[in-house]
Amino acid sequence: MFGGRRAPVRSRIATLMVVDMVGYSSMMNANQDAAIEAVRELKRDQLEPVLADFGGEVLKRMGDGWIVAFASIGAALDSAIQVQSNLYDHPTIKLRIGCHLGEIVEDDDDFYGTGVNITQRIQTEAPPGGVMVSEDFYRQLSTEQSAVLSDAGTFSLKNISQPVRLYQWRLAPGSTGKSGDVPSIAFQSFDYAPVDPETKALAGDLRDQLIVRVSRRKGVSVFDASAKSVEAATYDLRGRVRIAGRRGRFTITLVSRSNARPVWSQTYEAQAEDVFDFCDTVLEQAEGDLRLQTNAFDGDRLAGLPVDDLSVSELRARAANEFYKVTIESWEEALSLIERAISLNPLDGMSLCMRVEAQLMLHGARYKIMSAEIKKRCEEVLNTAVMQEPKSDYVIWVRANFRLAVQDDISGALADLKRGRQLNPAYLENHELEGQILLRRSEFAGADAAFSRLVERGEQDPLQPYRLFMRGIARYCGGNFEGSVEDASAAYDMRPNEAGHLKLRAMALTEMQLHEQAQACLQAAQQLSQAPMMTTKPPVLPPDMRWMLDRLKPVF
Repeated sequence: MFGGRRAPVRSRIATLMVVDMVGYSSMMNANQDAAIEAVRELKRDQLEPVLADFGGEVLKRMGDGWIVAFASIGAALDSAIQVQSNLYDHPTIKLRIGCHLGEIVEDDDDFYGTGVNITQRIQTEAPPGGVMVSEDFYRQLSTEQSAVLSDAGTFSLKNISQPVRLYQWRLAPGSTGKSGDVPSIAFQSFDYAPVDPETKALAGDLRDQLIVRVSRRKGVSVFDASAKSVEAATYDLRGRVRIAGRRGRFTITLVSRSNARPVWSQTYEAQAEDVFDFCDTVLEQAEGDLRLQTNAFDGDRLAGLPVDDLSVSELRARAANEFYKVTIESWEEALSLIERAISLNPLDGMSLCMRVEAQLMLHGARYKIMSAEIKKRCEEVLNTAVMQEPKSDYVIWVRANFRLAVQDDISGALADLKRGRQLNPAYLENHELEGQILLRRSEFAGADAAFSRLVERGEQDPLQPYRLFMRGIARYCGGNFEGSVEDASAAYDMRPNEAGHLKLRAMALTEMQLHEQAQACLQAAQQLSQAPMMTTKPPVLPPDMRWMLDRLKPVF
């Protein structure tokens, strides 16, 4: 009260726990009485009595959530595991639990502190039915207790400047053991030739930059083998740099530590007269290829888990794997997984952007215009995503594509392209964005060049037929009909069940006056499914070339 005495403020370090009930809002909408009874059951039987048995102090109840403090870190983990184990087969109640060691500040009315905020954010990353804890919490556990936790990887938590490593527990069906760690890669020292100071420095630069770039990606843990013990790593990454004359070659190999067998290897070559250009070129390709590999590793780890048991980050990882299958069905499945992730955390910027990307791709593949309702929803979630993830190259890239494809906002897309390149100059998808912007502006040669950079650097990418299709259209628009035939043919060789590639080839052959070959292509296309296909989604065309859409679109 104004002029009165201010209540004394007390601070303490505590083991904090945040508990949240999964799907409470939906349950309230469907059956309010059942939702209220579920919360009462947690207070009466399933949650609060168990926490109290382990010394837990309920600091605050928030409808479907609880904030709890413990004097003992071990007791907090044991109680969380006990609660989740008891609820494993419960027909309606599923919880997410987050734990952290941090400071809380209290007065007579409430309590505050960054420790509480961090714990709440950790809880949103927990899998339904599971427990997620911070690295600070994990380090204080006994060896026996820490052994039941799995490395969940690094996470970017809002208002936390550095990525945070988290650890999780989740009860596997029929087991009391832990679920699998995220795959981990130990970067070994890179070999180099010739053996001289310049090549040694180049090898060191490539290794250091690749560590930083791969560390940004979810679904994999990265270790510098020269800085710490890496006995527990899943893979070794070995590299070799060789410079001969004006050419440079960079080879990286992933080796399984369990059996010492190589699981993947790739070689990149470029001009080495300017070592900085050489680094930029090969790192861009290597980062993109390693991203594909780590996505595949994480997908394998999650393959046997039920969707309802996946955390937000795990749902995103499984959705990304569905993207790479490059079918309408897989992208629809990905969208379903993303919607599930958003229901768990409506403010997760990455999930929100994946939803927009899926909508853009599915509408484009069907040659359909977004409805006003979906367009408005996408605009709203993009605004939220950019606020939540302002430094994400992916978030900025998705917004740029939406601005270009849906809003026809070329200047906005260009601004986002510039911003994205500032955030990550090596982000491969920016070549696609640049190509689409140039194509929309009728700068066909420039679009061809941009798409070519994407095609050359993405040879292993499952989206390569889609990229060839875009370049083939750009070449057609620019009068390079032979190049268009070449791209359409290459894309069709990769996806021989997709009619759109044959239709583009027929259009280009017609312009070359090769009418019999064009007719044969059209007849072959008519024998194939006319259903929409992801790899024949058209790029954004200038208005005077949009007549092409009627020739290319699927008939369904």
